[in-house]
Amino acid sequence: MHRSVVSAMSPRRAGNDEHAAAPYTRAVRRHPWVVALTALTVVLAAVAWLALRPAEYQATAQILVTPVSNDIPGLPVLSESVDPTRTLQTAASVLSSQQAAETAAEELGAGTSATDVIESIAVDAQGDSNIVTVTATAPSAEAAVALADTYASAALDARAETLGDQVDAQLKSIEARRAALRDSPDPASSAALAAQQSSLESIADGQDPNFSLLRTAEAEVSSTGAATWLVIALALLVGTALGTGVALLLEQLDRRLRDEDELMTLSPLPVLARVPFDRRYAAHPDAPPGAAMLEALRALQVQLAHRGGSDSQVIMLTSPTEGDGKTTSAIGLAETLVGMGKRVVLLDLDLRKGEVGRRLGVQSDVRRLVRSGARLATVLETAPRSRRLRVLSAPATADGDALIQTLSRRLPELIAQAREEADYVIVDTPPVGRVADALRVVNHVDDILLVVRPGNTGRDDLRMTQEALDHLGVMSAGLVVVGTRASREGAYGATTPRPAAFGQPLGVISSSDSRPPRAHGTARVRIGS
Repeated sequence: MHRSVVSAMSPRRAGNDEHAAAPYTRAVRRHPWVVALTALTVVLAAVAWLALRPAEYQATAQILVTPVSNDIPGLPVLSESVDPTRTLQTAASVLSSQQAAETAAEELGAGTSATDVIESIAVDAQGDSNIVTVTATAPSAEAAVALADTYASAALDARAETLGDQVDAQLKSIEARRAALRDSPDPASSAALAAQQSSLESIADGQDPNFSLLRTAEAEVSSTGAATWLVIALALLVGTALGTGVALLLEQLDRRLRDEDELMTLSPLPVLARVPFDRRYAAHPDAPPGAAMLEALRALQVQLAHRGGSDSQVIMLTSPTEGDGKTTSAIGLAETLVGMGKRVVLLDLDLRKGEVGRRLGVQSDVRRLVRSGARLATVLETAPRSRRLRVLSAPATADGDALIQTLSRRLPELIAQAREEADYVIVDTPPVGRVADALRVVNHVDDILLVVRPGNTGRDDLRMTQEALDHLGVMSAGLVVVGTRASREGAYGATTPRPAAFGQPLGVISSSDSRPPRAHGTARVRIGS
């Protein structure tokens, strides 16, 4: 009778309740250095721009505008109106003149042209006030002050010159009219002409009825451009956003599983074990597995074991992608079982690589099984570290594909012999997502464990692996997730991997003879019947 391992609850679909910002936070979490370097690059570029940008200063002079209550006949003066804003805008246009620019350029000298003055000066009406500002922009504060004051004076002088010419003409006309009145005196007309002459003479003396300098530019000068802190803050914000975009693009281009959350959205299988990645054990097989790895593999064995059963178990380990930790998990599980006092046969059917034999320091004459039909026991080699662990493994060979095809005809017989030799038979096969060798084995084992490693397992490989098993009508007992980080030291003195992710149980042992159906309804058949 074959047992079945089922999950106490279906895998959580992380993607269903994933908030909108999750892709961005995950991208930043997986590529923090990309975000940091991009943000730093943008900030450094902003600092370089701040250091190289030309300095600019602005200085502002103010001119007071006073509209007159009564028009002065014959003179272009500003009179009071019902629209003060329009009057002020007219005043600004009067002060913006080519004549003023030419006069200011001549006074400034040093190769300054009227065009330069016009491009550097702004004459603006200040809202609902009675002030027109003359703002100059220059590379230094002193130059800005000189340009603003010089232009303001030149504008007032140009205005005075224009009025002066017209006042002179008006005065001559008044003189002639008063001379004509001497022959026939008219007191009222004489008085009016005298008052008009007095007003014109005051204007001729330089008293502009509309404009006067209110404040020189020295009182208001400042540097232009955004503040340094603001530029750097904006650069940091833009750099972080750009770096997040780059990280998100890398996530989209990367076809590997990001994390266990994504694995749960792509596979309906329960997670039976979370095995911390032990680099020392993977690189140096002579070193014993770490405490966390041992504990995870013991938990895996408990879930796979018969309740009270005594028959051998044939457990196949495969993976979607090369480098998922399949062989390390197979060796670790075999050694864990040996440490529990079990007799174990480890079959390395990944004949293209022969990694198991290389790491355990044994080599088997697999070709004898093909040439002479020898029994399996005659080619099994005892592992140097334990008499209870016997291994079938051959060095990598160029005709591995042909050898596995020939050997596949004896697979039912050889696995049956392996059952007689051991309590547990661990079968290491090539990645299903890359080659089809493992598919020849699936119908001759009791359980299939699918080893995945977030950050290494390809999404497409995982999909193809699940589809291949579906087409054969078989189902993996569950997932072994490699790469889980160990948690803190526990009260029992062993560092253990984190518990089942997000509340999902590791699974319960069932003596049922049927396997649980897939979430998508594909019909299942029992393995190894």
